[in-house]
Amino acid sequence: MKSDDPCSGRLGAVRAMKRKEKILMIPGPSELSSEVLNTMSRPLPAHYMDDWIPMYRETVDLTKKVLRTKNDTYIITGSGSAGMEAACAAIIEPGDKVIADVTGPDVFEPFVSVQGARVVPLEVMSGTAIDPENVRKLIKKEGNVKAVAVFHNVTSTGVTNPVDEIGKITAENNVLFLVDAISSVGGIPLEVDKWHIDICCVATQKAFSVPPGLALVSVGKSVWSAIKARKVPIHSEYLNLERYKEAASEPQGSWHPTPDTCNTLHVRALLQSLRDLVEEGVENSWNRHAKIAEAVRQGLRSVGLELLVKNPKYASNTVTAALWPKGYNYKKFWRAMFDEYNIMLGNPPIEGHFPGWFRIGHMGTTANIEYVLPTLAYVEMALRKAGYPVEPGRGVAAAQKVLFDWRVGSR
Repeated sequence: MKSDDPCSGRLGAVRAMKRKEKILMIPGPSELSSEVLNTMSRPLPAHYMDDWIPMYRETVDLTKKVLRTKNDTYIITGSGSAGMEAACAAIIEPGDKVIADVTGPDVFEPFVSVQGARVVPLEVMSGTAIDPENVRKLIKKEGNVKAVAVFHNVTSTGVTNPVDEIGKITAENNVLFLVDAISSVGGIPLEVDKWHIDICCVATQKAFSVPPGLALVSVGKSVWSAIKARKVPIHSEYLNLERYKEAASEPQGSWHPTPDTCNTLHVRALLQSLRDLVEEGVENSWNRHAKIAEAVRQGLRSVGLELLVKNPKYASNTVTAALWPKGYNYKKFWRAMFDEYNIMLGNPPIEGHFPGWFRIGHMGTTANIEYVLPTLAYVEMALRKAGYPVEPGRGVAAAQKVLFDWRVGSR
């Protein structure tokens, strides 16, 4: 029987704070659910023949259901970056003009550049979203643009870009649209077909709460047309989407649906996660993530911290970035969370790599009360250790106020 509490049920009681391993409140990889862990402890399945085919096909079908697409969808053994590289290798040829995001570490630009494209930079300030009208202007100004490649959710800054609006513009101009939705899928509204996304790349380690190691790529008809019209072959063997299409087709698809050996353990874990997600309801999951994100933002604001993303319309529901206040010891704060309270936050105090803000991930399993309220409590304690003045309980109370009367089915 399901509980009315949005954060009880399958996840069980709070055991995380007592364990030896770190609690991953980073924006991926996310904490694994007990269901996924149990699934992964079962004997290893083979990657072909009768026992495997139904499992594989159900995983693909449920992925398409979550992505809201009828497009061909493939599972690649590799990190999310493998999917991005496969997508770019499929449609981009030397000299093609591609508009790509270039600001920060979470960008398509290096994947586009390595294919020999002429990159048209789409620049934004950290903490701000892409303006769709800038995309429209660049398409008109440049002319003969083959593709636009952007991130839906920017994990490094906690920004969610208006991919739905950008998709309308690319469709109007017959420009291919590539989207990285790795840290949004399952936690933030995503409509691949409705938003005219030609290639969508996702992965398992964020809101799916499955270990890193699988990339999933949905491929629209326009992409296959672009591949057919290529002047030169795709410059990849392992990440060649034509090989994945061939393997999934008959006769091979009936017994060995991937071109190479895939990570069967992770596929089965993904299947469990997708079943749980569909049981919860994709829209319910989106709502859960939105409410948890609001609680985290309110909690951080209430202790006086400033958020990197100022416009709430573009604030991510899977990760929040908070600016570190000047004059206080960030290293002491982060190490207290990590060493004393057993909680890992994003952006460790590594010299030359700290951007000026820390990040809290709230995605999949960690987008639950039992994770975010203890995390906010320990954030308050760690802030005090760093010399920052905090009224105990203020942030937690603000988050509780957001969550108090909220009721949806739990994941």
